[in-house]
Amino acid sequence: MTDPFFERFNFENYGGTPIIGVNAPVIIGHGVSNDKAIMNMILQTGTVISTNLCNRIKEAFS
Repeated sequence: MTDPFFERFNFENYGGTPIIGVNAPVIIGHGVSNDKAIMNMILQTGTVISTNLCNRIKEAFS
């Protein structure tokens, strides 16, 4: 049985975390990432690229 609240924090659902303050997308994954986590990490990287996150962060702090 899964709890919806705790499922929001399951690393497999997100794959990794973007690092803020870099010039290019960098996603850090968990050391025990399985195939689901790696797939979601790749999808998240695509989202970071397609939304131009790095440049938007730079502009916000300029």
